[in-house]
Amino acid sequence: MNRHASPLVQDGGEACWDLPAAPETASVARRLVREALATWNLSGLADDMAVVVSEVVTNAVVHAKSAMTLSLHRQGRSVRGEVADHSPVWPTPLPAGPNEEHGRGLAIVTAYSERWGVDPAPDGKIVWFVCEERPAS
Repeated sequence: MNRHASPLVQDGGEACWDLPAAPETASVARRLVREALATWNLSGLADDMAVVVSEVVTNAVVHAKSAMTLSLHRQGRSVRGEVADHSPVWPTPLPAGPNEEHGRGLAIVTAYSERWGVDPAPDGKIVWFVCEERPAS
């Protein structure tokens, strides 16, 4: 663990970290997710989960501008991820033209997760998503 991620819980089916609102947080979160999935023998989910986590964490850093909690909950061969931040403002899809640098994050979350949503929290919101391991082709 590095100074940007102090583990709260990490066991056979749950992992949870407090993360700062900092530019490097998305890369730290991707690494933490890959490590947890490898421990759970779910490395087949690593690429999709890393993409989704990167987008949701980046949104929290850029838009919520608050520290966050990243948690993973193993559910058999799928994993539910949650990013809780301290902003009550829910993410909304933005139109993105072909030359736009921003606005594709939620479309990417939709493409790489089975489902996702937002739940209110007492001090902000929780953006959640589920990735499922697909059978090998």
